Amino acid sequence: MALEAIAVLEIGTSTVRVIVGELRDDGFVSVIGMGETESRGIRKGEIINRDDAMGCVRKAIKAAEENLRKEIHSVWLVTAGGQAQAKKSTGIHKLVDPADNQLMEVAEDDVAEVVELARKVSLPENRIKLHTLQQYFQVDDTMNITSPVGMAGEELRVDMLTIHGKRSAVDNFRKIVDDAPIACADAVFSGLCSALAVVTDEQRKAGVLVIDVGGGTTDFALYHDGFLQAAGSFAVGGDHITNDIAVGLQIPLAAAEAVKRKDGSALTNLMERDHNIPVPSSTQGFGGKMVRAVTLNTIVNARMDEILTLVKEQVDQQCPNVPLSAGVLLTGGGSFLNGARDLGQKVFNIPCMHGKPYDVHGLPSSKDAPLYACAVGAIRYAASLRVVDTKPSLGKKLAKLFWGGVND
Repeated sequence: MALEAIAVLEIGTSTVRVIVGELRDDGFVSVIGMGETESRGIRKGEIINRDDAMGCVRKAIKAAEENLRKEIHSVWLVTAGGQAQAKKSTGIHKLVDPADNQLMEVAEDDVAEVVELARKVSLPENRIKLHTLQQYFQVDDTMNITSPVGMAGEELRVDMLTIHGKRSAVDNFRKIVDDAPIACADAVFSGLCSALAVVTDEQRKAGVLVIDVGGGTTDFALYHDGFLQAAGSFAVGGDHITNDIAVGLQIPLAAAEAVKRKDGSALTNLMERDHNIPVPSSTQGFGGKMVRAVTLNTIVNARMDEILTLVKEQVDQQCPNVPLSAGVLLTGGGSFLNGARDLGQKVFNIPCMHGKPYDVHGLPSSKDAPLYACAVGAIRYAASLRVVDTKPSLGKKLAKLFWGGVND
């Protein structure tokens, strides 16, 4: 038996995708419906043509409904917009008056109060909270506590990581969903969703960085010691590589995208100095030409290196010197670029692999699984918010994945 099906809408710069899935009793996600279309009206994760974007959303929902043979009444909106950031905060609760010179046991009410204090993060008016994720507790000098109830002390602390996004971008996407018309259950951060799809408990404890390279944005999420420690996004992605190729080689965008996928590499190879790549003519007036492989890959390498370096700089700023024993996992369309994993290993100086969703059935193919990581993780996240009350045993298992992970 499974929970009620969950529909996830991912409005990307390259693709608009709807995936419908169920969380089974054994913890597996079963994908039962899917619809997708080429994205229009979206640039760098934000709307630039509302009518085009709404048309794509409607088309993807209709395709998913036909595949599912059932109407979709509400969706979870996956959002990034290249503007997501993470902010740490600490809640402090005095268990006793310092003048009393005594200890008190931590009660559940104390935990609830300190968590509520930590959630009260001040953000500018143009920002909106997406997630507040609870981390470790501290009782006096004892740190890294996961369950403080019953422990004695004078002061209780808890750390919280708040992920927030650009309010206008999130609201504009929600309005498109409402006008589709379909109900929007909530908005979730795409970087967190990708991580929830591909990161195991062991990797979460050891330390792992997930990088989702999309068409117009790149998201990242870093886990260590079992908790999410850093997250964010910026408006640079695979489409920027395509644009660089089109400008640098003086070829049409469609030809640039095709040559990037077929012959492009994130690593340069001087042995390819004499190797030429044919770019075929098009019906739009382009007559075709030959380009040098080393020139193509120099362009690709420059932009991909910039993307990975931007992630590294933000990670080093948020979590300096955090060990990543489980390495780097790449997801999204950019993960399929030739040489991307090797370049990732070079930039971070740790192993870099494809991040493939685990415990999932019904995806089109295992080879393309990294493309669907974000949607699978969103289904898992949405299901986790339902499962605690309805199925306590499965809720305990998921609590490890979604420690305090609820939307404000």
